[in-house]
Amino acid sequence: MINYNIKSLVIFLTLMISYTLCCCAFTTFKETTALPNTTVLGKIKLIQNNTHYQSLLVLYNANIIDGNSDKVRPEKTVIINESRIIDIIDKNDTNIISKYRNHKNDTNSTLIDLSGKFIIPGLFDTHAHVAGVLDDSFNQTLSEEMLRKLLAYGVTTTRNPGGPTEQSVGLKENVSSEKIIGPQIFTAGRLLNSPLVPIPFVEKKVNSIEDLGEEIDNQAKAGVDFVKTYVGLTPDLVEEAIKKAHSHGIKVIGHLYLTSWTDAANMGIDFLTHGVPVNPHLLSASDMETFERNGGGGPFDHFLWLKLADIDSREINEMINALVKNNVYVDPTLSIYEAMIRNNPTEQNLWPKILQLTKKMHDAGVKVTSGTDIPNFGLVAGKSLHHELELLEDSGIPTSEVIRIATRNGADSLGILNNTGTIEKGKQADMIVLSSNPLKDIRNIKDIETVIDNGKIVDRKKVLSG
Repeated sequence: MINYNIKSLVIFLTLMISYTLCCCAFTTFKETTALPNTTVLGKIKLIQNNTHYQSLLVLYNANIIDGNSDKVRPEKTVIINESRIIDIIDKNDTNIISKYRNHKNDTNSTLIDLSGKFIIPGLFDTHAHVAGVLDDSFNQTLSEEMLRKLLAYGVTTTRNPGGPTEQSVGLKENVSSEKIIGPQIFTAGRLLNSPLVPIPFVEKKVNSIEDLGEEIDNQAKAGVDFVKTYVGLTPDLVEEAIKKAHSHGIKVIGHLYLTSWTDAANMGIDFLTHGVPVNPHLLSASDMETFERNGGGGPFDHFLWLKLADIDSREINEMINALVKNNVYVDPTLSIYEAMIRNNPTEQNLWPKILQLTKKMHDAGVKVTSGTDIPNFGLVAGKSLHHELELLEDSGIPTSEVIRIATRNGADSLGILNNTGTIEKGKQADMIVLSSNPLKDIRNIKDIETVIDNGKIVDRKKVLSG
């Protein structure tokens, strides 16, 4: 009986000591998170799972807007190892100690206390001509400046929908190899156009299916991610471009005029650019005649087309249905139309119609992405994307959906949603820390405290200063 009591006492004392140590450990862990409300970097000792993880970035007490939900996930701890999010932990998770009790101290870990701050995924500008688009306009210095600004303003991924082929691919590769600073780039090469509607842009004029195929082969060999079809291509050439590019595993972007959006969508095009689809065949028969009679219309006569177009017409509804059915992504580039109207104040009455068409496409299920068309009309890289999101909200799209358009939709459109675009365990750590809640006001997306690109903290001041 005495031996039994001694044994019981030993077990009891052992349990009490273990419990006390566990409580102390948990208290210590919690205390390390209870730092002043600041984003000043500090060193901490964080226990790790194994020696594989060398240097961790730990974001404590953060309010997360993850790109999936329309709600804030409060008081989370995000742990980043190198370029990846390796864990997202709730502040009250009682498994914290069990997750880390066998880990070793790591003096290289960095803590940022984000009490009262908000994390969103890195932004996407899916219409950024970072290599220029006018003929002979490439300027390495200006391109690098644009890329630095995009990153400093929270754009961690961008799509260049057209530019000089070799220089555009070169920028992509130089960013990837960290020779220059900027967001991850996906790029097209020079535009595919025809002599029917010549444009002073970086373009290859094709006269036949053979010319078209040769140019696409050359661009594929150069390393482009997309082929860009342009305003002068007739439906037969657009269809052939789609087939040829897809045979290389390359997707196709369209800024079209002689080919309607409806036809292009049914042919299998992947992306269409600009939210005003100037094309005579999207007008009624009488309005199409008027459009062509008034100076010949043309691919850039946006105002005349808008005046004639009935956005509730059969033609527009068929177009939207084709976009939805064929999963075509559209970047409305509202900032460009705002700039155009600003330069033509007599056309102010057309602005609500542009917003209405954008909202109609979104509500019908068209996959919308955020793009700006920089550097056209003097739009500033990065800042213009923030304003683009404001305009999308002005169209009537809910704020939470606008954030998804600028993050999740961008990643989905580029086929990289499994890697980035949302804040989830296992994904690349591309994110922005904001001082204010963007769900309450999309303009709060300008209140950037920190940009994290591929797991690395961006020195915004240094990046902007060049």
